[in-house]
Amino acid sequence: MVEVKGIGRTGWVNIHTDKIFETERVYLDTRIPILQRGECIEMGKTQYPIQVKIPEECLSSYESQFGTIRYQMKIDLIATTEQASCSEIFPIVVLSRSFFDDIPANIMSPIDFKDEVDFTCCSLPFGCVSVVVSLPRTAYRLGETVEAQVTINNRTRKGLKEVTLQLGMKTQFEARSRYEHVNEKKLSEQLIEMIPLGAVRARCRMEFEKCHIRIPDGAPPTQNYNMGGGEAAIIAIHYILKMTAIPGIECEIPLIVTSRGYSDSNKQAAFVLHTRRGKNQNDANQKRHTRNIIEHKSLL
Repeated sequence: MVEVKGIGRTGWVNIHTDKIFETERVYLDTRIPILQRGECIEMGKTQYPIQVKIPEECLSSYESQFGTIRYQMKIDLIATTEQASCSEIFPIVVLSRSFFDDIPANIMSPIDFKDEVDFTCCSLPFGCVSVVVSLPRTAYRLGETVEAQVTINNRTRKGLKEVTLQLGMKTQFEARSRYEHVNEKKLSEQLIEMIPLGAVRARCRMEFEKCHIRIPDGAPPTQNYNMGGGEAAIIAIHYILKMTAIPGIECEIPLIVTSRGYSDSNKQAAFVLHTRRGKNQNDANQKRHTRNIIEHKSLL
């Protein structure tokens, strides 16, 4: 007998109220008999082909402190004696299918994220910091590289330190209390990769071009809370691109990560060709970096 199961669990203990929150949902439960009733396995090596269809609504495999989604295949071999019977469990990694076709078309267009931070002390203005993060699109698939251009215009009298560009994953867990039957949510953030960009001097404008951050192949794709029908997901996964600097500069950009590109092969081929052509044009039109000597002397 072959048993294939997929179970999602979330749970934690509220340290302030001592309430226990836990939720369990079964996404896959299939049993496949290998042999007919009364049939025995002959001596030697025998292979049995097994096919199990994973439903489209199944969530991706995930492991964390507050929740897990695990899939496994259990094989039971029952013999005439207890000593000869055995049971083995084999873990399975499931990746939910998602395509660029499932998201709005405007997300695949270039976009500039702009933000301004005003510094004041005792109602006295100390200047403003403008941040512009340029992206060719905000939807990527697993294994792709996010290429960003960060422009910082520091109009304050103090320099910015430890400017970084980070790729993070935010996970929302939902569980129900054991006795009151009240749902509670918990949010955790995980840093995937961080790129140090350096520092920005006072009253200076700097551009950080071609900041590359790669999305891991083994990461789970974006998993929304509302799955578009049925029950809400007990584990929701979202990706963000964050630009940080000291003191107090933080800019978050939401990203959508899919497991695949376009479902249509013609669309996917055209998309790959368009991406390569855009990269070649950017390399050809890249400007040589120069320094403004007059501005440099005035700042010193």
